[in-house]
Amino acid sequence: MNSLFYVLNNQHGDEFAPLRCNGQTVSKLMRYFEDLALQREMAALVIEGRCLDGDPPRESERLARLSAASRHLYLICCERGCHQRTWEPAPAPNLTVLSEAAYHELRGGAFVLVTDPRFCGLLASCAIPKKEDDAKTPAKRAYELVWTFDPNVVFTAIQYLTARIGIQYPDERRSFEELLSSCTPLNSSIRTALSFTTKLAMLMQRQNELEMAINTISSAISNTLELDVMLQSAVEEVGRALKARRAALVLWEEGTSKPETISVYERDDFDDSLASVDAAALSAGKNEGDRTPEDLNDIIEPIEVPVTYRNSVIGMLAVEDYSRGRAWEDEEMLMVKTVSDQLAVAISHARLFRRVQTQAMTDSLTGLYNFRYFKECLQRELKAADRNGTDVTLLLLDLDHLKRINDTQGHRAGDACLCHVANIMKSSMREIGICARYGGEEFVIILPQCARENAMGVAETLRESIAASQVNKVGQVTASIGLATYPCAARSADELIEMADRAMYLAKASGRNRVRTLPQRARVDLEV
Repeated sequence: MNSLFYVLNNQHGDEFAPLRCNGQTVSKLMRYFEDLALQREMAALVIEGRCLDGDPPRESERLARLSAASRHLYLICCERGCHQRTWEPAPAPNLTVLSEAAYHELRGGAFVLVTDPRFCGLLASCAIPKKEDDAKTPAKRAYELVWTFDPNVVFTAIQYLTARIGIQYPDERRSFEELLSSCTPLNSSIRTALSFTTKLAMLMQRQNELEMAINTISSAISNTLELDVMLQSAVEEVGRALKARRAALVLWEEGTSKPETISVYERDDFDDSLASVDAAALSAGKNEGDRTPEDLNDIIEPIEVPVTYRNSVIGMLAVEDYSRGRAWEDEEMLMVKTVSDQLAVAISHARLFRRVQTQAMTDSLTGLYNFRYFKECLQRELKAADRNGTDVTLLLLDLDHLKRINDTQGHRAGDACLCHVANIMKSSMREIGICARYGGEEFVIILPQCARENAMGVAETLRESIAASQVNKVGQVTASIGLATYPCAARSADELIEMADRAMYLAKASGRNRVRTLPQRARVDLEV
């Protein structure tokens, strides 16, 4: 009913304060009230007003059980044309369906009233008006909610409902009044009221925990642009908040379905003796035909929510728990979906930052690091060498006769040669060196923790690989390589570059396609 909440608030507003909550809380408390009628076997009169939305099989079964357990159930709902309506109630002897065209007015909200000679209770809600652009998202609406077990307040609601039904459905008035006369409460049950209030307190505490977890995750992912840190923080907080056995977050590589990174949370204090069945044991140790009915009944499906950004699935967030008696609540699934939505935006921002960062430190033609990033890396490696007492060797590589190739075959052919050599450097130095484009036709390679003798072998292998391969439409390309090692041949980054450059010119002067390093006395000459 659209005005029941306001009738109660106007006449009994000083007896209770409305509670603000979301749609999931209203639905759960509605089920709590229904449980009162189901568990106590009251054969009570139940009057319920709500939209016929939600999961059709589940909602239909719920209504059928309630009508079967009740003396009579009056269901006041919206008409068939309601865009939120997803299912139809099956006819039942104890069920009367009353449709109202204006049930979804702005001030509408669900309610339920349960009454019999031993007990009465009432819950009524009202949707809080929202902006026009939010009107199409009823699941995210906020509500004000009141509940009571006071016969005087329940009697006010009964009077209002009797008048409303008498006006809109005059044929139902007489049977409705007869049922009311036989279901008028003689006294109230303190035990039932206390039980319901306890359930409400637990529900609000749980919702507060989930909201705090969402806020914690939101803060964590907004404070970093490092993907691995962000994803691990989020998945751990989800796992802890849901008290789950395991949670995992898989992020796909951009534009593919290949995993880029996987973040996992596993509960440390999980007691396998409390679990009805272990997922790994089921998949590895038991075939489908070997599982007992008890096994299958105890298993609940994991929560699996895709991480979606701009209509594209970029990952998957999953939570699983095989503890006996575990069932996922609506607010828990909503929490996972909320985290997924937050992560989608955060991941997009982190990837954008990574792309910008990559562009700032790489050469656009070859894909190697640029000169600026090379200088930063070199300074960092020299400091590490000082701390650890190790060597750093620098290779300076220059393509032979690249100017002639540019002049005779064009700059596109010269660019092809540069890219060809850069690709050889990437593949051969992937695990041992840091490759960068120094400028023009020159490249540099930093070999951390690499002594001069070992570096000579690395440089010679690289030179041979370049000379042995062919560039399309150009042919063979060779390179001259100069080598210098810190600290035996230089005392600073600039000095190390200078020594490697001298060695490279020595290789060119020796006939090109060579690897050369200056004698140790060259450093003395440089100091003078």
